[in-house]
Amino acid sequence: LALPVEVRNQARVHLWYPQKFGRPCPRYLSASESVSHFASKTHAVGVRYDADGQLEIVAPFGLDDIFSFRITPNRVMDNQRTHEAKGKRARENWPEISVEPW
Repeated sequence: LALPVEVRNQARVHLWYPQKFGRPCPRYLSASESVSHFASKTHAVGVRYDADGQLEIVAPFGLDDIFSFRITPNRVMDNQRTHEAKGKRARENWPEISVEPW
C-alpha cells in the first residue's frame, strides 16, 4: 500500500497503552470488542476470517463515516489527542476528508 497500515495485537494493548498514553486501558475480551474503543468511530473497522474462511467485517459504528469521508470521534475513552492526530494525518493525505471536532 502507498500509505502505512497499523496492525496491532489487541490482546496486548492493555500492556503498553498506560505507558504511551498515561492512563489505563481495559483488557479486551476480543479484537471485535477492542475496535469499539478506537479514538475515532471511523477507524473502528476490522476484518477477520469467519468459521467458513470468508472475510467478515467488524464495524461496530458502521461504515457510513468512511463512505462520507468523515472522521468522527469516539468518546468512550479519553482519546482526544489520538483522534486529532489521526485526523490531521488523514487530511494531509486526503484533503477532502472532514474531521469532526472532539
